[in-house]
Amino acid sequence: MSASLKDLLRGNAEERTQRSVCIGGERLNVTLIRSRRRRRKLSLQLDAEGGLVVRAPFAARREEIDGLIFRNSDWIVQRRQELQEQPRHIGFRFIDGEAHLFLGRSYVLRIGADVMPNSQKVAIVDSEMLVQTRSPDVISRLLQKWYCQQAQQHFQQRLAIFSVQLPWVNTVPALRLRRMRSRWGSCSSSGRLCLNTHLIKASERCIDYVIVHELCHLQEFNHSPRFYALMDAAMPEWRECKAELEACGGVIIRE
Repeated sequence: MSASLKDLLRGNAEERTQRSVCIGGERLNVTLIRSRRRRRKLSLQLDAEGGLVVRAPFAARREEIDGLIFRNSDWIVQRRQELQEQPRHIGFRFIDGEAHLFLGRSYVLRIGADVMPNSQKVAIVDSEMLVQTRSPDVISRLLQKWYCQQAQQHFQQRLAIFSVQLPWVNTVPALRLRRMRSRWGSCSSSGRLCLNTHLIKASERCIDYVIVHELCHLQEFNHSPRFYALMDAAMPEWRECKAELEACGGVIIRE
């Protein structure tokens, strides 16, 4: 995607860089996200693959960021060990402390009758995904409903933005959601888009990639060289996004 298109879509609010650090004898990938919004604190988390994600104010110094990482080196080693021991690609148990994904970030599931002071059933607070219920057997249903609501809102917003930016899209296409096991999205001959609800667990750039892919099918209803030329023009880094989505797809879709 061109720099100007990125700026329009994200308001130039974030800057992402990649590097690596050595922690506990292992070299870890680090994604640094600098925010121009009113962010005052640095935060650190591990993604689903065990890499580090650091969020920081735009003006944060390298020394501050490195200090945060190395002060938390014991926690990082312990958490990576827990991730490695956690079964992969199997069904969720929906128990307290389990890791769940949302927009590419991993959150710790917290369940209880008094985890939130209001009537919300599900909410993200810092690094935790809170589910307020007295009935453990409804946790799965509450989360599925919440994921669907978040997906509808987020996908519709991104679809509206890209529909304005891509010159061959005249109106925002109709959108429906489905929980699918083998496809991220589809575009019908009538121009209706369908997106996988599970996609809300992927990173924002992966979501954008799928939306752009389906919007390109409005112009080229195939995977011809002309189709890929459209993809290259709209999102030059789409191949990286596709590879990222393929790498984490099994984790995202597991129930």
